[in-house]
Amino acid sequence: MPTMEIHHGTLESFFFDEIERAKERSGHVLSPEVEAYVVSLLARFARRTAVAGRRSEPLALDYLRARGQTGAARAQALRGVGDRALYISGVAPRSLSRTPVNVRYVRGIGEAAYREVVDRAQSHGQWGGALAVLGELAEDFEDVAEVIAEIVDLEARVPTHNLLMIYERWRREGDPRDRKRLLAAGVLLDTHGTDQMQ
Repeated sequence: MPTMEIHHGTLESFFFDEIERAKERSGHVLSPEVEAYVVSLLARFARRTAVAGRRSEPLALDYLRARGQTGAARAQALRGVGDRALYISGVAPRSLSRTPVNVRYVRGIGEAAYREVVDRAQSHGQWGGALAVLGELAEDFEDVAEVIAEIVDLEARVPTHNLLMIYERWRREGDPRDRKRLLAAGVLLDTHGTDQMQ
């Protein structure tokens, strides 16, 4: 059976093809620069799966360690934290199910890490290029994670059998994929109150 790389030439070409379909399904618009960044991020993590796995360093500790650095090393480390948070939020939010954190927490760390890089650079009069992309990622973190989720979401191809389980998981973990499934099944969600089945 051919692998993705053989069939598509490279992982990057596979993810470029998939991101277009994912944007259509999710309804989100990404700039070409953010698309290219996401493609590169997905290909990089696909080749190094242990970097964001269960056995990797806790994200919060990586974030604290990155904030303790200075100069270019700090920016690079914070960007790495943001990338890892984005990957976990989009590709592997279920990996958090046996931990004391949820996807909202991971998303918050990712947004903050990207924003710190951008804010520090702006305060030093630097802007443009990669910094503009990181600024977009900080602003649209959840939307970008949802596009990534559309690329890798195998559950979306399976009929929804247990709405209660999906609802409870959504309440607990806040995964946008579960929210989308519930809405498609006719569940009206009120994040601040009670939910109703229609």
